[in-house]
Amino acid sequence: MNYSTAENWLFSRRRLGMKYNLERMQALMDALGSPQEAFRTVHVVGTNGKGSTTAVLAALGRGLGLRVGHTTSPHLLNYRERINLDDTWIPEEEAARFVTDHRALIQKYSATFFEITTAMAAWYFAGNGAEWVIAEAGLGGRLDATRVFRGEATVFTGVQVEHSRILGATRALIATEKVAVAEAGTLLVAALQTPDVESVVTGAVDRLGLRRVQPVQVDCAPLPGPHQKHNGGLALAAAFEVFGRPSGQVRAVYEGLCANGLKWPGRLDVRAGSPAILFDVAHNPESMEALLGFVKGWQKPVPAVIGFLSDKPWQTMVEMAAGTVGPVFAVTPLSERMLPADELALAFRAAGTECTPFGTIEEALAACRRFTGDGRMIVTGSFFVVGEAILQAERHGWVRP
Repeated sequence: MNYSTAENWLFSRRRLGMKYNLERMQALMDALGSPQEAFRTVHVVGTNGKGSTTAVLAALGRGLGLRVGHTTSPHLLNYRERINLDDTWIPEEEAARFVTDHRALIQKYSATFFEITTAMAAWYFAGNGAEWVIAEAGLGGRLDATRVFRGEATVFTGVQVEHSRILGATRALIATEKVAVAEAGTLLVAALQTPDVESVVTGAVDRLGLRRVQPVQVDCAPLPGPHQKHNGGLALAAAFEVFGRPSGQVRAVYEGLCANGLKWPGRLDVRAGSPAILFDVAHNPESMEALLGFVKGWQKPVPAVIGFLSDKPWQTMVEMAAGTVGPVFAVTPLSERMLPADELALAFRAAGTECTPFGTIEEALAACRRFTGDGRMIVTGSFFVVGEAILQAERHGWVRP
């Protein structure tokens, strides 16, 4: 297969949905020769901040001279960004080769889209000399496909209620699923939590004999937004523990990242243009709060292109954003879990914010730009919305790549 054919075949596996057990995944990894045993792994689990913490921790490892791979999901701009080694996406020819050479095994074990991607990551990292892999869990932890990597450390970023049908309806139940990724006798990096979640964390520490470490207090973060100090502190604490370098050297690398900045597309990502556009994946109330705090000093209301998934607490986010954003140019995410733009528009209008639904993200972007003129605008909501908007804006030359 060429890459385009392989990618199309991969995305066709999404029709299988998600299957919550590890037996099939473990069998596939065994058949591949257990590539996950060729490198050391740190797991990153939680509701918010997983991707940012993963990115910072991987950058710290690279800055210390290590070959570091990391996995993230979902992707924003390109499937290949899910598998990253030394700050470079997996090459097209490597992804195509994995699918071509192992399609029979994938079909034999009925592997899902996410399981295939996880197996491909392990295969690629092992074959290209990765020393460490920072693995962002896809959903939960206990039954997440990345658990077969059997990490020697887990970073827990915290929880909010999400995916209740799968993970449970309370923060404590969700935390139980996520912290369960930790292997007995390994390291757990976790801040003090609210009492309900803290009891879950301390219970896991006692039951599994985990060594718990608190995040490091930091004065700066490599990524924009005050909430990123929490993620940076978690990453720095993990780096102190696992990378085997003097603490002064690790701290120096971290401060260098703060000074130079770390680009993480779609996360408080301001792109120069006329108008300037802030792209941010604010897909739950906590991330929406961070976005609204970031634009606190901007002239209000801020024109915005917004689209949410229907299984997110989107009504809450509408109520939060109303008054700060406006007018809103509503769009429908390109996902089976889409929230129709018409329904989102009704909700914003009910909250007192002018809102117009659009048929495509491209049309909404163009209309919002015309309204904004030389000011600033926002694109936010689902990964599906923000990723497509970045691609369209770059294609049209509306922002710098």
